[in-house]
Amino acid sequence: MEKVDLIVKIMRLDEPREVTASYGVTHVIVDGEIEDDTGKIDLTVWNEQIDKLQDVDVGDNVKLTSCFITSFQGVLSVNVGRDSDVLTLDV
Repeated sequence: MEKVDLIVKIMRLDEPREVTASYGVTHVIVDGEIEDDTGKIDLTVWNEQIDKLQDVDVGDNVKLTSCFITSFQGVLSVNVGRDSDVLTLDV
């Protein structure tokens, strides 16, 4: 799925790490977990979008816009990529 908008709570944010794609390109990602009324799901924030997490803390409510959903080894993940945005909400 592409261009998914969500309002979620940040449950976990790991430290940035480098991964190498199967085609040889290296990316920096931050893994985490988010939650809403329907449950929890993994989160992956890619490359330059990591900067948008500077003012985000665990426990914050955020709006994620234009995200995409992937499945890797049967596990679903919300991905914040180059066209996505992260907006902190006041709740």
